[in-house]
Amino acid sequence: MPSAPTSPKRSLRSDNNAGLCPEAAQAMIDCAQGHAIGYSDDDHSARAVAAIRNLFGDQTEAFFVATGTAANTLSIAAFTEPWQTVLCHHEAHWAEDESTAPERFTGCRTSPIHPSGEHPSKITPADIERAADASRGDVHQPAPGALTISNTTEFGTVYTPDEIKALCDTAHSLDRIVHIDGARLANAVAHIAQTTGDDPATICRAMTTDAGVDALSLGGTKAGMALGEAVCFFPNDHNKQGGRFDRAVHAFPFLRKGTGHLLSKHRFITAPFAAMLDPNAQPCPWIAHATHANAMAQQLAQGLTKLGYPIEHEVQANAVFATLTQAQHDGLTTSGHGYYLFGPQKNRLARFMCSFDTTPEDIESLLKDAAKFK
Repeated sequence: MPSAPTSPKRSLRSDNNAGLCPEAAQAMIDCAQGHAIGYSDDDHSARAVAAIRNLFGDQTEAFFVATGTAANTLSIAAFTEPWQTVLCHHEAHWAEDESTAPERFTGCRTSPIHPSGEHPSKITPADIERAADASRGDVHQPAPGALTISNTTEFGTVYTPDEIKALCDTAHSLDRIVHIDGARLANAVAHIAQTTGDDPATICRAMTTDAGVDALSLGGTKAGMALGEAVCFFPNDHNKQGGRFDRAVHAFPFLRKGTGHLLSKHRFITAPFAAMLDPNAQPCPWIAHATHANAMAQQLAQGLTKLGYPIEHEVQANAVFATLTQAQHDGLTTSGHGYYLFGPQKNRLARFMCSFDTTPEDIESLLKDAAKFK
């Protein structure tokens, strides 16, 4: 008789592969009942904005779109002109994973940075200054526009509030606004919370408004929601000059509508945000799920290290980067494990991404098979 089929291994390819966390799923069910005013004029959207302001400050302006690509590109488009440049890490989503959306929606030139500092996953103030030195500053070259960073970074490391403030101070001195791609900001906040003991609101403000950040794409999808990202604008001394903040807040709704990113049944994006960021929930689901995902990554990293697999970047959030031999890669994939090969395929740098629903058993299953190929 044929053997019974084995159950498929849980893929660690991406936290996008996970389903809905319980709070987001329940919010979708609850808001599906009855009628609500469309295009964001509903109670669910009002609660979501209030929850965001509870975390980031009362002066935060918040809008919602369906995708991270829309959140990143339109938030920067609201602050920039087509003759400007956007600086980013050379592995950033802005440069590598948004196709031509950045150019299409902003008109700006993307100028990737290869960091020269101690940590290759992070941009430093010196990197920004070096990029500025390469421009003559006349009409024949693009003008300064924006700096966008990812927190967590593309390699799973976390910018601290002090690091972000230093970047903002330098970028602002060179007439650039600062945007954070916060698709996994929950994981960054959870990491800082574990190291400092501070509450989420204190950390969120330290990472954004207090540091001088101008715009944030606040991730919902990778945090366990079905879809949706929040675009947050923060007023500060730099962007108030010349009315740049007011112009961005005024422009964004038109950019969102004109590019097809204003959802009519808006509550299906905002109700899960309201539930996940509920200030009355203890613990905050947004942080609790991220804390769990981070813990699963630590379990995986410690296990792979014991088996002799090289870990290439410090594990601070929910991603683990391990270098595999060809035999290890072939063995793990044949055994049914899913992950993403990051960068040039010849390097076999494997990214294992944990999510809110990754279990200790998932990690042990991978480690059990990894032990066969060490």
